[in-house]
Amino acid sequence: MMIEHKNSLGTYLGDWLAAMAVKARAEGKPSSGLQVPQPLQSLRRHELSLCLMLELFDERLTRFEKSLSGEIADYDYGAYSEAMAFLDAIYLFSRMLLDSAAGIVKHLHGCDTGRALPTSFNDIFKKSVRGELPNGLNAVFSGCDAWFPQLKHRRDDIVHRFETYFIGFTQRSKGGAIAVQFSPRREPPAIGNEDLRSYVGTVMAGYQGFVDRLLDYWDEVFRGSHAISVSRNRTIFEGRSGNILLWAYRYGEYRNDNLLIGES
Repeated sequence: MMIEHKNSLGTYLGDWLAAMAVKARAEGKPSSGLQVPQPLQSLRRHELSLCLMLELFDERLTRFEKSLSGEIADYDYGAYSEAMAFLDAIYLFSRMLLDSAAGIVKHLHGCDTGRALPTSFNDIFKKSVRGELPNGLNAVFSGCDAWFPQLKHRRDDIVHRFETYFIGFTQRSKGGAIAVQFSPRREPPAIGNEDLRSYVGTVMAGYQGFVDRLLDYWDEVFRGSHAISVSRNRTIFEGRSGNILLWAYRYGEYRNDNLLIGES
């Protein structure tokens, strides 16, 4: 599978730092202060970690599904328990990734209003809903309202409310089974028979949609405040490094003209 995209947060910020360094040298100013911010380093690591968890979750879930369908002689309960663990990890790493993205925004925009922005994605999101962010950042974050609150709820259930979600299987109306998530002690986290892969794909699509809006916003801001334009260079994702985009496209119905996905 070959995946390329021009809307990569890490690549865009790296190109922005390089452009700012060139601008500083041209103006005879020191560029030593333009170092890679720690939140960007954190984001790159969490992206790779999340991509790995997506791969492991899908592999273990597929293995257990094959044992249910009879393709494997005995039920693979080891694969089932590991799939649940990797699903928990997807929720945790997704929130860590979002907080790293929020840290990048705080690093670049913390002084726009004379007040420091929060370091938590959730806190910035709540400010965006109230219209308290500078300029067009409100739309960038408030556009996450269709998927972020539920992701936050599930992660908080696991971390703060001692929840141990299970994976169940139900029949599709058109035949075949789908994986769903449920709690044995209270109401399910979603209404109806939610396709678990589609839910995770929706989260990945929501994250990439947030990145798309953020880069569009930065294009305008950087042209106005720094008189520079950052090129949307195409990033090639090899192996599992493209799993966030793959899940966004395959299960979350994410589409973008700058995204190329093809068989290698």
